[in-house]
Amino acid sequence: MLTTGTHPSALLQMRFTALLCLALLANFMLVAGHDHQRLVQIGTVLLGGGIALVERKTLSGLFSGRPGMALAAFFALGILSIAAAFSPRFAAFEVANLFLLYVLAAMVAAEIARNGQPALLLVLRCLGGMCAFYVFLFVVAYVGGLSLGIPLARDDFTTNFSNIRFFNHTQTSTLPLLILLCCLTPRASRVGWLWTAVAAYWWMALYATAGRGTLVGMMAGCAVAAVLARRRAVPYLRHVAMTAALGLVAYFFFLTVVPALLGAAGMSSFSSAFQRTAADPASGRMLLWRLAAALIEQHPWLGVGPMHFAHHAGYLHIGAHPHDWLFQVAAEWGLPALACLLAALAYGLRALLRSGARVRDDDGADQAIFAALLTGAVAILVDGLVSGIFVMPQSQLAVALYLGCAIGWHRIAGPALTAASGGVRYGVGAVCIVAAMAGVAAGAGPDAGARLRGEDPTPAQQAVNTGSQWPRLWKAGYF
Repeated sequence: MLTTGTHPSALLQMRFTALLCLALLANFMLVAGHDHQRLVQIGTVLLGGGIALVERKTLSGLFSGRPGMALAAFFALGILSIAAAFSPRFAAFEVANLFLLYVLAAMVAAEIARNGQPALLLVLRCLGGMCAFYVFLFVVAYVGGLSLGIPLARDDFTTNFSNIRFFNHTQTSTLPLLILLCCLTPRASRVGWLWTAVAAYWWMALYATAGRGTLVGMMAGCAVAAVLARRRAVPYLRHVAMTAALGLVAYFFFLTVVPALLGAAGMSSFSSAFQRTAADPASGRMLLWRLAAALIEQHPWLGVGPMHFAHHAGYLHIGAHPHDWLFQVAAEWGLPALACLLAALAYGLRALLRSGARVRDDDGADQAIFAALLTGAVAILVDGLVSGIFVMPQSQLAVALYLGCAIGWHRIAGPALTAASGGVRYGVGAVCIVAAMAGVAAGAGPDAGARLRGEDPTPAQQAVNTGSQWPRLWKAGYF
């Protein structure tokens, strides 16, 4: 059973969790725009990589087991793909950045596994606190806007994000965990109402911004949890339904009834979402998917190079990535790399299901955790089929946090040998991290200063980023 207390000494040992949570909080509250959020993420993975070099025991657990070996092959194929890319600098950044994000997730998982289930609850509380601060920004905008007679807008929900969808991508990874926090918080807790309010707001913001990918992902995740976890998923799914219903009530009350009473225009997100879906269900993605299919046909083995869909899609001026993680990996890294990634995901999901099967019938906390993690995994993978959840900086950090929770809980719930089996030697892991840190620094370094200062793109960048910009590494995504 999950206990509510956390020993003080455990808090001092969770440096990577603190780092990741601080980065997410900074991007929510202090940093505005895609490029600045990317800079925060870059600083986070570099600092995390440096700290990981000191964690000798933890570092030796990288690439453990069959999922780890499949991931190692995936990154090795990515390295090979760099050589054939148009710009090895950008390609190297993509591989190195994703690797360091995985390292950060693995370090968080190790901290959770080392400190036990209370550490997982601590992570959830940190996430809840971050999201509560972000809710406060909306409350200020909402009250101030209505007081001044300013109509409500979807941008009021996405402060500090360059695009509404980038916030939705972050919601996909965080919403299942926020609901889990509500589920694990005792009814007698003084802050239980706060976590419920935050989760309900997350739903309300999702309705208001019409984040269809996140909504479909959550629906798919809940359906899979209901089928595979069965009775064990009922308490968690009950909280999903409750918070979703509260979010719907809040949407109609605060975004339609209150504005109408004050003589202001309300929101009509549902009708606009239905109209957009009816007019073009793929929302322009078919062009991107056709291009990705053509690139796969032309470069099946090593792809066109990590991040290089942006280079080939520049003439379309519709997206710097395919808005589908399967197409993205296949087109940029090659079909063998996609096969390795799919194998890693399959092994990982099987391990999660096996851990769930070991949960006792009287262990309500672990049953809720299993259902939440299963829901989150499916939601992330499904949303990724139509979005850039694996591309944008804040959602990448949020996925890393989810992955750390999932791996950490699996190691707690699984057999004792799970966390220690396999892995790499410290020296090999250290070399990989140092090389990845160099790849991130070399890939982002030449443009980092200009992006930090908010300078306009250079004439060369403007030439291929005409009209609306479609972010990838930077907001000027094409190269």
